[in-house]
Amino acid sequence: MLLTKETTIYTLTQEYPSLIEALAAHNPAFEKLKNTILRQTMGRIATIEKAAAMGNERVLDLLLFIAGTIMATTGTTVEIVPPDSQNQDARTGGLSREERLTALKEIIRELHEGAEFAHLQEKFAQTVGDITPDEIASLEQTLVQEGLPETEIKKMCHLHAALFKEALDGQETPAMPSGHPVHTFMEENRQAKEVLAELHAELKKIGEKPGETVWSFVVGQLRFLVQELAGIHVHYVRKENQLFPLLEQHGLSAPGKVMWEVHDDIRRQLRCTQELLTDKNRNAARKALSELLDAIDDMIEKEDRILFPMTLKVLSEKDWHRCRLGEEEIGFAFDVVPGNEWTAESTETVVSKPTTGLIDLATGQLPSEVINAILCNLPVDISFVDADDKVAYYSDSAHRIFPRSPGVIGRDVKNCHPPKSLHMVAEILEAFKKGERKRAEFWLELGGKFIHIQYLALHNQQGEYLGCLEVGHDATHVRSLQGQRRLLEWN
Repeated sequence: MLLTKETTIYTLTQEYPSLIEALAAHNPAFEKLKNTILRQTMGRIATIEKAAAMGNERVLDLLLFIAGTIMATTGTTVEIVPPDSQNQDARTGGLSREERLTALKEIIRELHEGAEFAHLQEKFAQTVGDITPDEIASLEQTLVQEGLPETEIKKMCHLHAALFKEALDGQETPAMPSGHPVHTFMEENRQAKEVLAELHAELKKIGEKPGETVWSFVVGQLRFLVQELAGIHVHYVRKENQLFPLLEQHGLSAPGKVMWEVHDDIRRQLRCTQELLTDKNRNAARKALSELLDAIDDMIEKEDRILFPMTLKVLSEKDWHRCRLGEEEIGFAFDVVPGNEWTAESTETVVSKPTTGLIDLATGQLPSEVINAILCNLPVDISFVDADDKVAYYSDSAHRIFPRSPGVIGRDVKNCHPPKSLHMVAEILEAFKKGERKRAEFWLELGGKFIHIQYLALHNQQGEYLGCLEVGHDATHVRSLQGQRRLLEWN
């Protein structure tokens, strides 16, 4: 057998299954090889060279270990092609993973401080040389922990992507079985790309400065396609409620926070574009649409090349089951229907089912199933955040205004809001805890509906803070009522 630095882990473990346990015992970083799905997906693109970088060891040392193990267990003769260590050291500066991340962090800080991009690209090639999606996630997390605001990372993320582009170009897009959340996300992206391609074609027809005649012929189609593209909102909501909470549990909150900010930007761009397409300012509408398409294109690239490969490395099989079991509550973009090649274990539950025993209340006793039915049928949305600012409950009703899924339970409330409004949520909760306020009230118009929201501070009889109750409802119908309707006129 010929063994080179380009030999993939998948090829090796398929031919020599005993290597799975041997590699896991050799280096803790290879424990994930025991995960069948990871071996069949990331293992197909993970070469011995990439595995050595992940395990923070020299490529030659890993080659020698693998060759020795194969020969010892099977008697097969293995020929090693030694890596060109001189070229490797020139490309990465001979740095360990930790040193590479430190060097990369310095480069990113220089980028934020306005250093010349071409100079940083050269420095990146000489010191870092290559980068994996999970290293990018670790970098963002470190920068946030050291005080760099997510808003700053978001502002520069297009330059970050350009900096990483060459290193990521050599990595294959992960292929997952249908039904797996990553497969569903990527199928939605594929369909979004089809709509984007149609919109790009329409923009090409009308040129940079569309005339009134040609505009009148295409504007209707543009409105239709942009409305179809707006389905990407469901894709983003599912990421925010299903995927990001799982990453947070693994200590990676920064990628989600940065992406959520970009989601909000795209949502604003969508609304602005739709409004401009009903206006007479053709140039402004064309410019807004072009910028919207670029933003969504860019997000798809970041998801497929960075986010999804990184999540496959970080999240466990149990995490993916939890992710899948909550997806239907939010829905899917572009009428995508998850397949069934990969299914979540039906025996696994995210939240416990209510029991039927009576629960003592201040003014009576009720079975928990009745309490649950009452809460879920109130004409309002209810969410409860406990005294430690963790989401403890939400009413799982069919009429919810804002989507929720089981992945939110136990999540820190600060991660459940867009970064731009986070400081206000923190101020409200702090005022509740100090006893300075008992209630905060808001109202807004959303999609033709008048939404009324209240935050209420809850205390026990001793005055101890229990948490915050959020109550929201669609008050459109109530606002429209006039005169009176008596009980006898109920029908």
